[in-house]
Amino acid sequence: MHRRSLLALLAGAAVPLRAYAAPPASTTATLTLFRPASDSDIRLTNAAVERFNKRYPSVTVKAQYVSTNPWGDYITQFLNQVSSSTPPDLVMMATEGVSTLGSRNLVRDVMPYVQADPVGKALFDDIEPALLSGLRYRDKLAYVPNEWNTVVTYYNTAMFSEAGAKPPAPDWTWADFLDAAQKLTKRDASGKVTQYGYFIPGGQFALSTWFLTNNTDRLSEDGHASNVRDPKFREALVFLHDLIHKHRVSPAFARNDTGGAPFLAKQVAMFAGTHPRVTEMISAKFDTVDVQLCPRNRSQTSIAGMGGIGITAASPNPDLAWELLKELTGQANAEQLSRDMRSIPPTRAAATNAQFLSFPPNAKIFYGAAAVAKPLAQPPNFAQVEDIMMRNVDAYLTGNQEIDPMLDALDGELSRAMARVKW
Repeated sequence: MHRRSLLALLAGAAVPLRAYAAPPASTTATLTLFRPASDSDIRLTNAAVERFNKRYPSVTVKAQYVSTNPWGDYITQFLNQVSSSTPPDLVMMATEGVSTLGSRNLVRDVMPYVQADPVGKALFDDIEPALLSGLRYRDKLAYVPNEWNTVVTYYNTAMFSEAGAKPPAPDWTWADFLDAAQKLTKRDASGKVTQYGYFIPGGQFALSTWFLTNNTDRLSEDGHASNVRDPKFREALVFLHDLIHKHRVSPAFARNDTGGAPFLAKQVAMFAGTHPRVTEMISAKFDTVDVQLCPRNRSQTSIAGMGGIGITAASPNPDLAWELLKELTGQANAEQLSRDMRSIPPTRAAATNAQFLSFPPNAKIFYGAAAVAKPLAQPPNFAQVEDIMMRNVDAYLTGNQEIDPMLDALDGELSRAMARVKW
């Protein structure tokens, strides 16, 4: 979609334009930012604050960094901070928390700023329009995209070659995947596994790819009700269970474990991961790796999780916060993301330049996945849904619960939780 068309689409949901003038450079104030705690997040923040302070030298920016593993805990900590005596002025939020914050009116609509500020309009230049869907709550867009991620399959190219397995094709299927995983699993003379074919992701985001590629998910299409009675949801879970307990091509399920460490240790040949794993490969000088879209069963669908920066409703300095927000999300931020290679920049140009595509060899699929991406369903009670989902799935995949009793319990818990949601 052309930029002008994208802005027209955005304008359709915006409130009427207002006059906007940036606060004077002499402004004295303090702004607080709530943000994830990775090293890259800290570097990006420091660079943005440095740019901002060149224009506003008397404004102090205080950043609060919080872990996002899992995202539900991050969201809960933000809610706690909002209810404190020092609520943040800005928040970085991912798809997972958009409805939670939106349903509580905790963040401002950014469109009045976007429409009134030419620099604001430029923030959306060259962004794939589909990436905005995960940042909307109803018709409200409260965040300017600053990064996004999808899940791909990382695989050890040397292990594939040694096993005589063909590298994954873009349209590979669950059957192709299982065949490769079996070839890549090694056992010693006693039958003990010394190398597994695949590591099942222990987090909801990456795990969801297995449901989406089977045309299903834990919640209904509108995100309002439990969907775990869908036979396709059951089929996906049984497939994963069999990887561990029947085919023995995957190690024991470990909740919240991404699989990156066992992959780097050459204990597994494949795992599902987001773009930040690339920097881990580079740091470890691990160069026998490439990536491919996740295998499909009924659908070639990639999951998408968008991140954006928003201005809280509690901020006493929203105009000043807007000026900082532009530094946290603009082209300089996208270019630094590209250099850091830690997430996918929101702009196509930054995500498809030579440096970003230099590693791994098939890195083009990261931004390319936007064309088949679907946002993770994100109800206002996301943290509760995540806990219910992962707790029950953990019980099944670890062999502590049978599939049907587990699905009964999961459906009951989800149904009760969703019935209490205020949209």
